[in-house]
Formats: sequence, C-alpha cells, structure tokens
Amino acid sequence: MYAVIDIGSNTMRLVLYRLVDGEPRQMLNSKQPAGLAGYIDREQRLSDRGIQKAIEVLRRFQLTLDSVGPERTFVFATASLRNVVNTREVVQAIRNACGLEVRVLTGREEALLDYHGALRALNVRDGLMVDIGGGSTELVRFRDGHARDACSLPMGSLNLYSRFVRDVVPTPEELNKLRAYAASLLRDADFPLEESAFLYGVGGTCRAGCALSDELFDEQAGYAGFPCKRLKKFRRLLKEDRRRLISAMIKAAPDRLHTLMPGLAILEAVAARFDCVCFAASPYGVREGYLLHMLEGETEYA
Repeated sequence: MYAVIDIGSNTMRLVLYRLVDGEPRQMLNSKQPAGLAGYIDREQRLSDRGIQKAIEVLRRFQLTLDSVGPERTFVFATASLRNVVNTREVVQAIRNACGLEVRVLTGREEALLDYHGALRALNVRDGLMVDIGGGSTELVRFRDGHARDACSLPMGSLNLYSRFVRDVVPTPEELNKLRAYAASLLRDADFPLEESAFLYGVGGTCRAGCALSDELFDEQAGYAGFPCKRLKKFRRLLKEDRRRLISAMIKAAPDRLHTLMPGLAILEAVAARFDCVCFAASPYGVREGYLLHMLEGETEYA
C-alpha cells in the first residue's frame, strides 16, 4: 500500500492506494479543509498560523499512517507553497515537526502530472485538460495521446474568492468581475490559442460542477459531464433564482459552497477562450500521476 499527501491551497488530502495490475486503486481518501491560501499575507508569505495549520492537518494524517503502515509515503504541494516567498521555511518547518519531506511541484510539473493521472481514467486522445485548484489553474492541450502544451496560471477558486467575494456566495456583479479577471489572465497566458471542442476537468471543482449539474437538471451524467453552454446557466441562476442555486450547491458540494461558483467562473472563462463545446471530468488527477511518477523512480518531469 502507498500513501500520497497533497498539500493544496484549499484542502489537504491523504489518499491510500493499492496497485492492481499496475493501476492505482484508492483504498482511503481523507480530506481536511485547510484554506492555506487564506493565510498568505501581503508580502506573499504563508503566515506562522498558516504553517501551523498545515502541520496540524499533517499530524492528523500521521495518525492514520501509523495505524496503516504504508510501504512508502509521498508528500507534495502545489500552489499552496509554490506561490509563497517562504517556501523553504515552510518545508523545513514541516520536516522538523512531522519528519515529512515535501516536494513542491512547479506549475508545469503539476499540469503534466494532472494529464498523466487523468488519462488513466479517460479513454480519449485529443482535447484540452483543466485543473482548477484553490490557488492555481493548470491547462494541458493533448493530441494523439501526447501532451503538446502546458501552463499554470495564478488563479484558483479560493484565491479569487478571497479577492472578489465579500460574503459566502458571490453576487452576480462579483462573479462577473471574477470571470472577467480570469478571462484577462487567459488572454495573456503563454498558451497557444487553438479551438478544443472537448474540455476535460481534473480536481474537486470540476467534479463538484458535474454533481451540481446533475442536481440542478435532474440528471445522472456523473463525470460524463454536460455541454459547456450550461456554465452560463449556472451564472444566470445566481441572478434569477439564487435560492434554487444555493440549495443545489448545498446538496451537491456543501464543503465547496464558497468556492464552487468562483471555480465554475474560471471554467466558463476557459471554455469560452478555447471554444469548448463539451465538458467531462476525470476521477483521477495529479495525485495518481504523482504516485506513478514517483514509483517509476524519476526525479524530474519534463
């Protein structure tokens, strides 16, 4: 059995896997809210309280690890530690307190590991992949089963929520400003502008979007997703029937009540930028990609 700990900007996860015929199979998936992006100060430092928050969650995870005794444990961080100026300090504090070695992925590494993890569950060879995390968004365009372009943008569901939203759920005006900001970052991104009819999502925001769609439209599509034009309907409901939308969000993804609409606004901006028609999600992503990558004994991801 193998353990992977993912230190994200919004949540932290411990996932236990067994390999079955070379494929990772989840045995346990434990999620703890941490909201580390909310502990970043004006100097872009993760505060002492934020460091302690991460350590508290990791110590809870260690109780599980002590009882299970996995063969190997892999710990990585994404934008949560990549986008702060005191990364080394945080990594050292975790090492001292927990004895865990944290690898901080670059944006390109995260994007490519997203792709290789997600493709284990998607029988597709062409399209655009997006991972909307709490502190960053990764894009990968792939053709004939190979990644062609990859980039990471400093926008996520939690950091844009913190920047644009004053209450729990954004107002229509706040969401429009957030979406416009996301669109501006996409316009300036070093990522070729090319139509991609099929958009594939990785991560909790994309999976929660599928659950919300099923709840609102009385469907059971699951990760098979929905037409991208439906993203505009979500935004329209925020203005025309806010109560219905919030009720559906509580049923579909209660732990993402404050970040789901910001995340879906980013998704809408991506779909619009690259003329995407259909959206689907993958149950796998960066954690599975990272596990397989580490078991192959590699140290870099080109």
